[in-house]
Amino acid sequence: MMNLLRLEFRRLFRAKSFYICTVISLVMILISAATTKMVLNMASSAEEFGEAFGSMLQTPTSFSLLKSTASSSLTMVLAIFLSIFVTEDYTADTIKNIYAKGHSRESVFAAKYLSATAASLMLILISALFSFAAGKVLFGEVGTAGENYVGSVLAELVILLAYATLYFAIAIALKKTGASIAASILGPLLVTLLLTLGDAAIKSDKVNLQDYWLDGRLAILTQANVAGKEVAAGFVIGVIVLLVAGAVGFAVNRASE
Repeated sequence: MMNLLRLEFRRLFRAKSFYICTVISLVMILISAATTKMVLNMASSAEEFGEAFGSMLQTPTSFSLLKSTASSSLTMVLAIFLSIFVTEDYTADTIKNIYAKGHSRESVFAAKYLSATAASLMLILISALFSFAAGKVLFGEVGTAGENYVGSVLAELVILLAYATLYFAIAIALKKTGASIAASILGPLLVTLLLTLGDAAIKSDKVNLQDYWLDGRLAILTQANVAGKEVAAGFVIGVIVLLVAGAVGFAVNRASE
């Protein structure tokens, strides 16, 4: 197992895709923040912006940008990177050499999942720290944390790891880079669309189906102030999706030829 882990982490730190996807994530965060700053500079006041766009634009801060990292393009970047990283052994047909050395499917799965999760954590952490710094540099404000800030940020992290596990399971199941990228990006969007249609069908003021899916939960957690029950729901939904996706990925990998 330790040999497999060393192999996977060596492959990770040599993977150009990891560094390219990290840079892409940072660039997209910078573009989003710079666009917001440009809009603020163009409007002579927050009231003018509100009249033009129908809402008040709050000046971002380090705390708010860090929190919004999870709802930016980060999930798409994770989908692309994990699809490339996980399927590499299958597309290059080197996975046969690993199994030929006597490693079990379970140990191979575990090593790949641990390295993929570690890579996801690094990418998330780098993006979050960059967002925090961008808030200070571009807007000059660290800001205030808001209600249940630490809890909501940790809940966001759990949901992002649930996304990463879902992308990992898809890549393990499909074993093709292009198909995995397409399924990882379009699959969650399709779930969101179906839940939106479900909400439109039931027309309930008390039940919002989207709130029970990862996207909807992220939208709630990225708000400035988040109630404790919403934070708890974020942890629960994230853990459930993570466990289910991990179990499905494990079962598919064990059953595959």
